[in-house]
Amino acid sequence: MSAFDTIIDMVLEHEGGYVNHPTDPGGETKYGISKRAYPLLDIESLDKDKAKEIYRHDYWNKIRGDDLHPAVACVVVDFAVNSGVYRASKVLQRVCQAEADGILGSGTVRATQHTVDTEGLSFVVEGVTQSRLKFLQALDTYKTFGKGWNRRVEETHAKAMELI
Repeated sequence: MSAFDTIIDMVLEHEGGYVNHPTDPGGETKYGISKRAYPLLDIESLDKDKAKEIYRHDYWNKIRGDDLHPAVACVVVDFAVNSGVYRASKVLQRVCQAEADGILGSGTVRATQHTVDTEGLSFVVEGVTQSRLKFLQALDTYKTFGKGWNRRVEETHAKAMELI
């Protein structure tokens, strides 16, 4: 199984099936794909294969998942799905002291590899994970969704550590 499949299966497990929670700013959601982000998509009828296509195109490829170590790709892509590619990319860039422009390009990939080589995979995984937690805890909706978000971040961290 590829790193993409392993990680996206984890994301799908976190996201679960169809939800339309009234206080969720994403609105109607299935497999983590929200009506807010994909207004023309029939969310309720979305199947897993189509969700995986969306994840590959709009998340995995944008965070350069194939160019990152799977442990790093794991924490970054799950963060991207939960809070946006731009934000997750900026956090990785800050952890790896790359230009924090929110666009994960070859410079960020090189900076990430340099950080992995000098500080270790755990350093990068921990840095992204801790920054993600700080971001989530500052959200107004943390009181409603915080327990689930904390569990998700812990499980993502555990999966990333398995991939090291």
